Amino acid sequence: MRFYAACLASYNNGRLHGRWIDATSDVEEMQEEITAMLKVSPIRGAEEWAVHDYENLPTTLGEYPGLQTIADFVELAEEHDLTGSDFGAVVAHFGTVEYAAEELRNHYSGTYPSFKDYAEEMADESLAAHGIKDDHPLAQFFDYEAYARDLTHSCSAVEVNNGVMVFWS
Repeated sequence: MRFYAACLASYNNGRLHGRWIDATSDVEEMQEEITAMLKVSPIRGAEEWAVHDYENLPTTLGEYPGLQTIADFVELAEEHDLTGSDFGAVVAHFGTVEYAAEELRNHYSGTYPSFKDYAEEMADESLAAHGIKDDHPLAQFFDYEAYARDLTHSCSAVEVNNGVMVFWS
């Protein structure tokens, strides 16, 4: 995960100057990289910067996300063992890093190959909890498709690289 920090003094004078910065959970480390980039700017006294590109970070962070927001994003992605692009999909789905973090902590059910796989697993667990196994006469009447459809009303599915992440509402 990294971002491109651009010198705004250079940009405003028709020149491109910036640096790719590794996104870390250490705000000071990222700030040192940005300060070093600004020191060698072709425009003397350059102080302002903005993010002009992201790699494996959500573009929803915008041009002025603040280094603490980036650090929080990296920390949460690492805490939940998610790639930047997967966590970016979760953030894009929920709108903010803070809300995505809350959903991961409180409502995350797991990652599944597909929503259908998730629904079938939940259905099988529910039926088994009521003593209804595959050989039970009622098992043949269970409508898995209808169950999956109804389940979409009580949870969210976020598509990620290896399937879907499911969150209960």
